Amino acid sequence: MTSHLSKNIAAVSNETRWDIISVVIILVCITSLIAGRTLQEARRKFPPGPRGLPLLGNAHQLPVTFPERALLQWGKIYGDIVFFKVFQSPAIVLNSIDAVRDLLDKRGSIYSARPRLVMLSEMLQAPTLPGIPFESERFRKHRRWLNDAVGGRATLRRYQHIQRREIDRLLLNLSRQPEKFDDHIHLFLAAIMLEITYGRRVQSLDDELVRLAERAMDGTNEAGRPGAVPVDFLPFLQHIPSWMPGAEFKRHAMLVRGHIRAWVDTGYDMVMSAIAAGTSEPCIFTSVLAEHGGKPTPADAAQIKGLAFDVYAAGVETSRSTLNVFLLAITRNEYALRRAQEEIDAVVGHDRLPDFADRDSLPYTNALLEEVYRWNPVLPMAIPHCVTVDDHYRGYDIPAGCMIIPNVWAMTRDTRHYPEPEEFRPERHLRSEPKLPGDKAPLPSSFVFGFGRRICAGQNLADASMWLAIANIVALFDVRKAIDDAGNEVTPPVKLLPGFTSQPAPFLCKIVPRSDKAVAMLASLDMS
Repeated sequence: MTSHLSKNIAAVSNETRWDIISVVIILVCITSLIAGRTLQEARRKFPPGPRGLPLLGNAHQLPVTFPERALLQWGKIYGDIVFFKVFQSPAIVLNSIDAVRDLLDKRGSIYSARPRLVMLSEMLQAPTLPGIPFESERFRKHRRWLNDAVGGRATLRRYQHIQRREIDRLLLNLSRQPEKFDDHIHLFLAAIMLEITYGRRVQSLDDELVRLAERAMDGTNEAGRPGAVPVDFLPFLQHIPSWMPGAEFKRHAMLVRGHIRAWVDTGYDMVMSAIAAGTSEPCIFTSVLAEHGGKPTPADAAQIKGLAFDVYAAGVETSRSTLNVFLLAITRNEYALRRAQEEIDAVVGHDRLPDFADRDSLPYTNALLEEVYRWNPVLPMAIPHCVTVDDHYRGYDIPAGCMIIPNVWAMTRDTRHYPEPEEFRPERHLRSEPKLPGDKAPLPSSFVFGFGRRICAGQNLADASMWLAIANIVALFDVRKAIDDAGNEVTPPVKLLPGFTSQPAPFLCKIVPRSDKAVAMLASLDMS
């Protein structure tokens, strides 16, 4: 008995000893790996940046809301190229348009990939271009479809009758219920984009496709900016049980994924049913489906559905915010509205409304839109890029796989180009205005829509719709400060809401026809 006990104890001791040895070996390997990586990084010369913690990196220094502002402050300390880590993932923020042009535009062949967008692509399963690998055939096909549909200026002429019709409805709605300006702007943009995409006329925000699209887009916006949520840096988090405390993000993602699927499936099925019945109207979907003989493979059908996500996101989600920013800005800055009205009166007159052909003759109205883009860029940190190979820039090493964040907010606050950046001054974009010596300030429209080979394919369509809305609102309406119960004017604050897109918080203003001629013009609009 004693012999057997001694043998068992010896066996247990041997097992314990080998367990200890195994743990030690694993710890040594991990330590060696970390040490080797640290040594390798020590040999590199990364751009300057804030000191981080061993495991967290700089994650604890990044605010959950409005991180673009913190990154701008880092730029003031370390320069326009700042290196940092989120946990163990390297990232570089570009705070100047010069750095962005040099890397994302001129070296687009290696800077057009995306980092792993776990929330957007894997958890939400959003069928959108930003989540598609740049080097894939799927990306090239999706991009070609979008360019053919909304990319060229000549192509956009086929949509101008839709834009013109919907601008008339927007103007009538603003005259009848001015306090609901956000809803009217929403309907204006949604009607254009859904008709272009599905060939479906939309009459109200109660339309099924509008409701489904908004539910999906709101959920996507609430999920967080791509490349800026913890799960994008710690992908294993997507696998934790949804019932665990702190897993609200996963439960939310499962809900939103269902909303996205319901929207894109419903719209696609509507078009397919209309084609089968012979009642379909020309639109993006019918054009792309015709390429496939009306019978796409399941993989192509899934990608075709994703077109709706890209067109709607670019044409409604961001444009709606931009037009609300426009109303906020002219409510606070009456002089800008007056100067634009004077220009339109002189060029267009009082007997018709501004149209696309007038745009080149209205430089201040164009500058007004440019300043709206700059004053509150709707995508303040764009969507991050990723470099695919080791690179060198300005004497610094940029490692392959590094996330590249173009800080659009910082670019619009660059005092070299835009003095007193918090002030709303459209005249700063007029080429005839006096400039600082050597100043070559870029127009905001040249960078707020993205960069390099990832630039927004629908920028011309979105820009045209926003310009038409602004020019027509300026022509017909005065936009004034609201009056409180004591009879005093109320200046709306510049308050922005956090999220994937930057949107102004709800505010009050007073929208009224500016003259008897404006009233008569409104009465003449025909919405039959």
